[in-house]
Amino acid sequence: MEVIMDTTYLETLYDLAKELNTADDIPGMLDAVINHLPKVLGAHYCSLFIRNPSSGELEIKAHNHLDIGDDPFIHVGSDQESIMNLVLARNASIIIKDIEEEIGVQNKDKYDTKSFMCILIKHSGEIKGVLNLADKPSGGFTKDDMIIASTISELLGALLARTSINTL
Repeated sequence: MEVIMDTTYLETLYDLAKELNTADDIPGMLDAVINHLPKVLGAHYCSLFIRNPSSGELEIKAHNHLDIGDDPFIHVGSDQESIMNLVLARNASIIIKDIEEEIGVQNKDKYDTKSFMCILIKHSGEIKGVLNLADKPSGGFTKDDMIIASTISELLGALLARTSINTL
C-alpha cells in the first residue's frame, strides 16, 4: 500500500520537530506540541494534561485555548465526566466523531464540531498524561491523525519519564 502524503503536511510536522529540538526547556517543548500539532492535524484546540503521581488527577500543563488563559490549576478529577477519564478507564486512545452521540457528553459552545481525539501518554506501560485534540472540521480525526499524535505522545512519554511533575 503506497501512501502519498501532502508536502505541506510533512513540512508542518517537520516544523514541529524543529521547534521541539530548539525549545529552551520542557515547558517550551510542551508549548511547541500544543501550538504545532493542531496545525499538522487541522484541529483547532490542543491541551496536554499530565497525571499527578500523588493524586492520580490530570493537571493541565499546556494548551492553546484562549478562553481559559494561564490558570495553572485546571485539573480533571477521577469523578468528573470527561473524555480524558474515559481514555484512562479504557487504557486506550480514542477518536470521537460526535461526542454527544458516541459518549453522551454535551458539546461545549466554543467548539465548531463535535470531533475529539484523546491520546494516552505512556512510558513503559505507565500512564503519564493525555494529549487532547478537539474541533477538527472536514470529517473529524482519522487513523492517520491518531498515528501522528501517538508518535508525538510516545516522545512525550519518554520526556516525562525523565522529569518531575514539579519541574513542569
